[in-house]
Amino acid sequence: MTSAPATKRLVLGVGAQKAGTSWLHDYLARSPQAAGCLKEYHLFDVLDLDSAADMRATMLAKAERALRRLSGGADAARAPDAPALQRAVFYADPSTYFDYLAGLLAPDGIRATTDLTPAYAGLSAARFASIRAELAGRGIGLHVVFLLRDPVERIWSAERMYHRNHPAEEQVETVEARLLRTYDHPFHEMRTRYQQTLAVLDEVFAPDEVTVELYERLFVPETLARLCGRIGIDPPDADLDHRVNSSPKSAELTPDTAARVARHYADVYDAVAARLGADLVAEAWPHAALALG
Repeated sequence: MTSAPATKRLVLGVGAQKAGTSWLHDYLARSPQAAGCLKEYHLFDVLDLDSAADMRATMLAKAERALRRLSGGADAARAPDAPALQRAVFYADPSTYFDYLAGLLAPDGIRATTDLTPAYAGLSAARFASIRAELAGRGIGLHVVFLLRDPVERIWSAERMYHRNHPAEEQVETVEARLLRTYDHPFHEMRTRYQQTLAVLDEVFAPDEVTVELYERLFVPETLARLCGRIGIDPPDADLDHRVNSSPKSAELTPDTAARVARHYADVYDAVAARLGADLVAEAWPHAALALG
């Protein structure tokens, strides 16, 4: 299978959650050769994954509120939520999503647009193949980006984000206590078993259609230049010291907790080491020694 010969591409981010996708979106948005404003469209996870039921309900509720504003309801004075309405249209007819992307990419000088939705890590090979085909039918290429973070650090960051967004729960349970309760929950399993997503991507895409990179080495000019070259845009200026949607770390995990989580995901460390190199993983991932030792 060869890459589409198109000079305009969708950059499809498939994760991982808490692995730099928000920063990458903001970075690519700096480029005058990129178009689009949404980071996560949340289309295919909502259509395909049972785990996205809450997201589906949230998105549809936003669309209903936006419609009430348009129809002169109690909050009609507020501006309608156009992205929510647009998403509802995509859910009703997914072909409109691809038409919308084609419109974003139509102007001269625009080479890329993005949909960086970490939950796409759980999509099937059939879904990825259909995305690829829909884009190709519109003369649009596709480049998939999969950012991987040390599994312990990824889950630790996700749980800190949860507590940041639900401060009342800090009175009931510490972040580390919650992590010990949830690290093997299906929510984390789907987002952390990177080898499962990699196997699906390998089934559908040619090597030059996919970039697999470590979060821990994302924020360096060489990595960004390599990624932009594969996407087909010139590297924009980067603020390498700024983090987006970060989860402030007030403490480190206790060694016993870190070791427990690392051992649970030992096969992830093994698989990524086999793919990207054991030395690289051992150097970049702070908890690799706990799993690979």
